[in-house]
Amino acid sequence: MIRRFRLTVLSLVLVAVTACGRADEGFHLLPLVAAKSYAVAADETPEGLSFPRAPELRELEIDHEERPVVLTSAAAPWRWRGHIPPGARLNAGVQTFPVAWKAVRALRVTVSARDGRTREILEVASTTERAEPRWLDLEVDLSRFAGREITLEMAATLEGLPAARREDNVVAWGPVLLSSPPERAEEHPPNVLFILVDTLRHDHLTPYGYTRHDTSPEIKRWLADPGVVVENAYSQAPWTLPSVISFMTGRYPGELVGSDLAAFGIPQDVKPLAERMTGLGYHTGGFVANPTLHAGAGFGRGFRTYFAPPADIEWLGRHADDVNRHALPWLRAFQRRPFFLYVHYIDPHDPYENPDMIDGRAFFMPGYRGPVAGGWIHGIYTGGLEVPDPARDIPYIEALYDGEIRYVDRHIGALLAALDPEVLQNTLIVLTSDHGEELHDHGGWKHGQTLYEEQIHVPLIFRWDGRIKAGTRLSGTAQLLDLVPTLTAGAGGEADASWDGINLLPALMGKAALPRRPAFAEGLSGGPLRAAAVLDGRKLVLFNREEPFRPGDGLQEHLWKLDLGRLRRAELYDLTKDPGERRDLAGTDPQGVGGLAPVIHDQLALELPGLWVLQEGPAGLPAGTRLSGSIVFERPPSGWSPYFLGSEDRVELAGTRLRFDLTGAPGGKGLRVDGDFGRIAVVEASLDGRPLPPGGVRLGANAAYSGGTVAPAVLRSPRWPLTGSGSTGSAARLRLWMYDGSGAVDRRTTADPETEKGLRSLGYIQ
Repeated sequence: MIRRFRLTVLSLVLVAVTACGRADEGFHLLPLVAAKSYAVAADETPEGLSFPRAPELRELEIDHEERPVVLTSAAAPWRWRGHIPPGARLNAGVQTFPVAWKAVRALRVTVSARDGRTREILEVASTTERAEPRWLDLEVDLSRFAGREITLEMAATLEGLPAARREDNVVAWGPVLLSSPPERAEEHPPNVLFILVDTLRHDHLTPYGYTRHDTSPEIKRWLADPGVVVENAYSQAPWTLPSVISFMTGRYPGELVGSDLAAFGIPQDVKPLAERMTGLGYHTGGFVANPTLHAGAGFGRGFRTYFAPPADIEWLGRHADDVNRHALPWLRAFQRRPFFLYVHYIDPHDPYENPDMIDGRAFFMPGYRGPVAGGWIHGIYTGGLEVPDPARDIPYIEALYDGEIRYVDRHIGALLAALDPEVLQNTLIVLTSDHGEELHDHGGWKHGQTLYEEQIHVPLIFRWDGRIKAGTRLSGTAQLLDLVPTLTAGAGGEADASWDGINLLPALMGKAALPRRPAFAEGLSGGPLRAAAVLDGRKLVLFNREEPFRPGDGLQEHLWKLDLGRLRRAELYDLTKDPGERRDLAGTDPQGVGGLAPVIHDQLALELPGLWVLQEGPAGLPAGTRLSGSIVFERPPSGWSPYFLGSEDRVELAGTRLRFDLTGAPGGKGLRVDGDFGRIAVVEASLDGRPLPPGGVRLGANAAYSGGTVAPAVLRSPRWPLTGSGSTGSAARLRLWMYDGSGAVDRRTTADPETEKGLRSLGYIQ
């Protein structure tokens, strides 16, 4: 498709400043044309650009990759004359409008060099792809012309193009760059290369101690050995859309998205990482293999070149080689200019199949003779297929998964090998994953349903030569939402007060310890609320089992039954002693639950509306106690929702009166009241049948209730009042609280048909 050219005047100026440089450094076609720095002449001009007719600027999408392009006529070549710098090379991408292939039989591109009367053909490239044309990318080594002034001629021939159209601007050039190796790279901000491997478990990577299979030799060689391995990094959600929203914005995803599965995207007034990099003068390219991350939901915003496949399940069968086919030409073209490149591989997302398989069998287990195949995984996940022999078949499924990692690892090596050595020295590289994958660790498959380590503990590896010490490991807890502050700082940008993440560079560079901060994650995948907090090797997971939920389809019903059978209201784990999360300590360590629960409450309080009615104490209320009472409102509320209640708790809303009878539990629990209920007229509360003492009911930040009516303003606070403490004292047993969101970012993302189509293709919606 063809769209209007959308680069702003400011971004064009930035491109011109950062990309064009001195005349003897080469040229970049796009900003020169945008600035009208060319001549329109039939004959060659003394220096610079010339076209036989005025070119045009557009955006053109071919093969699902959208590029800014310069349109020229096919009637005659366009030219550039100038001095060729040492080590120069020319990179060019060419195509024509897809509709033209109804008439065009072939596209042929010729690059020639002229010096006086001497003309030398340097490169000829052609394509005859008519049904699904691809970008025709070429590279020409010009180093032998160093120091000479020559004319480069760029000609495109369209065989079969009607004569009446030959003068029209129908040939698209993008990009076209003549570049030389960067000088004194250390004096400039680094290039930034962000590699994301979808569905990658940290504990199946060689740098994280995995020994069953050698899954990641290239990641080890190119990144872990010369860089730093962050030992404990956490995604903010166990599936792609909310996780990507988080690490592309530096914000917790629940603050930015709604509860509708089709309503995931980056809000218009929230600036994603690519937009920040564009503002810092970087050339930006995004190459994404996951079909849900389409440009329409904001994921392409800020990328001048963006590739994302259609929302079609067939694209889950594509692999890293297809991503590299798009990303490598861009990297070769732009690596000598300041660049930000985001490459998002889909392997090892299911199906667990790739070209390295031997006769359809796993690369690491070719002798397996059972029936399970790589395409079975989604069927097992949905309950449509069963694993016939778990002792035999589950190790094979793991081998299939590991083979996927080995396959993408090889292509990551090819991507990194494409960097010139002097460019690699000044490139800040990060590799991570949006989430992990469950391989029956806790009775399920794939991802999106739980917050166990296999789904949210992700790899995080950095390399930045000369700044990050090679072969180091960083302990402590990091979050993926720290990536925006970290990469922005590395690029020389300023911090944003709206970020929830922090800059990790001081810790990565050995200048400071990693700050002691908890990691937070939540489900955001439909169904009842689930959230987790990790700090100092301890992990708490809360599941809102009593939240009303009616599965909307067979898949949700199957997953819901599975979750009810394996997830408890509260689970506490000591990850240092029990990394597999087999021994739940919640029943024996209420203080441990109470210490981490405020982390969860603090974040969810910013995301969930309504009046919160919470029981609290030093570690929640002791088991066996009961907090009972009633609240009378000025007007009837519209409803109420449980907040980590148990099956033994009772809540009743009748008109303007809300009655509750809640058993004690570690970490606190309660309910949320919705609607415009006006003032609170009366609050009554008792603990084990005895009225709470004065100060036993707290309002908002920490006001004591002394009777009488309560205005909503008294209940409001911008932060959860118990953060980091677990209690305001032994006398406080009931708190009424509302989030004051004045000035905060609203949830502006709305349901999007293309997003919904992508989710259906992945099996999240049926």
